[in-house]
Amino acid sequence: METPDFTGMPNLEYLNLSGCASLKEVHHSLGCSRKLISLKLYRCINLERFPCLNVESLEKLCLNRCSSLEKFPEILGRLMPKLDISVGGSEIRSDWPTVLDLSYLDKLVAFPSSIGMLKSLVKLYLSGCSKFESLSEGIGDLENLEELDASYTQISQPPSSIIRLNKLKSLNGGLPEDIGCLSSLKELHLQGNNFEHLPLSIDQLGSLRYLDLSKCRRLKKFLGVNVAEGLRSLENLNLSSCNLKDGGLPEDIGYLSSLKELHLQGNNFEHLPLSIAQLGALQTLHL
Repeated sequence: METPDFTGMPNLEYLNLSGCASLKEVHHSLGCSRKLISLKLYRCINLERFPCLNVESLEKLCLNRCSSLEKFPEILGRLMPKLDISVGGSEIRSDWPTVLDLSYLDKLVAFPSSIGMLKSLVKLYLSGCSKFESLSEGIGDLENLEELDASYTQISQPPSSIIRLNKLKSLNGGLPEDIGCLSSLKELHLQGNNFEHLPLSIDQLGSLRYLDLSKCRRLKKFLGVNVAEGLRSLENLNLSSCNLKDGGLPEDIGYLSSLKELHLQGNNFEHLPLSIAQLGALQTLHL
């Protein structure tokens, strides 16, 4: 149920515990294994605790099918330039740790602050981690992150440090007040959230192409006055099933000059703003 104490194994390089179905905890002394090259915990389905991990020499980490894991391990040491990460539902291998997929680890609750040490991460997937409650402030140190998917988690709002992710192009789940600082954002997936208003800074997302607000049933109004003008690059807008009434759409919606697809089905308004006639690029309108 627990690994041995690794303190007396300073030269340990390869550790394969794959298929140890009864294993519940990795001993904290593994953090002292500075020469560890490969760690495989594939299908350790009852693994709950994995206190820390030294990544100074690590080239391969496999946590596939660790469906009982409650917390990602604390990261120790300086990350070397080559690391293959294999987690989540399928194997992921790369010359750099560019992808971390923890999707559907439904007992995972949180990340350590040291997650920010994975500087080369480009994609982080947490979709389906139904008990995951919050991202640590360390997320803001992932300077190369381009995609963050936290859909179907307990995260209601990402930490303030997220605005430092100036390469972020796709965000799924959670909405910071100063989201306008994410100037590279091209896709914003917010479907099924419970907020009533969008931050005013959203009009600063000049690169945004895709915005999904479907099933945000508490949303009272999409954008304020003179906000639509800042979203001139928006091509696809989904406001379906938001329970919007007359006045819920901005009168200046015609400023969305790049809009090609507009989903408005499942709402309760009786009239559309007159400026909708100015959407010259519009190809598809769902009512």
